[in-house]
Amino acid sequence: MEQQLMKMMEQMNKQFEKMDHRFEAIDKKFDVIDKRFDQMDTRFDAMDNRFDSMDTRFDAMDNRFDAMDNRFDKVESRIEFLQETVENNAIEFRSHFRHIEEKLDHHDKMFEMVSEELNGTR
Repeated sequence: MEQQLMKMMEQMNKQFEKMDHRFEAIDKKFDVIDKRFDQMDTRFDAMDNRFDSMDTRFDAMDNRFDAMDNRFDKVESRIEFLQETVENNAIEFRSHFRHIEEKLDHHDKMFEMVSEELNGTR
């Protein structure tokens, strides 16, 4: 009976050793898988950093475009102001020229009258 128990113990030990070898093989496979996942994590971290830098660049571009929009708005308002000023000046100049024309017409008539009087007395 003791021998049978010893045999059984030896068989159990052999089974445990086989299981140990299998677990070691599985551990090695998991180590390889862990390394691959670590490499993937490293790659994903690098990609995240690139995307973050791209986001930063796009934010900077958005800020520049906003600044350009503001500048264009100011330019447009200045152009509108200048256009209004030019139109007002044109109206004022037309009025002023009409006034000058009327005075010139009046002076022409005066010169004609004076000329007629001078020609009539001679």
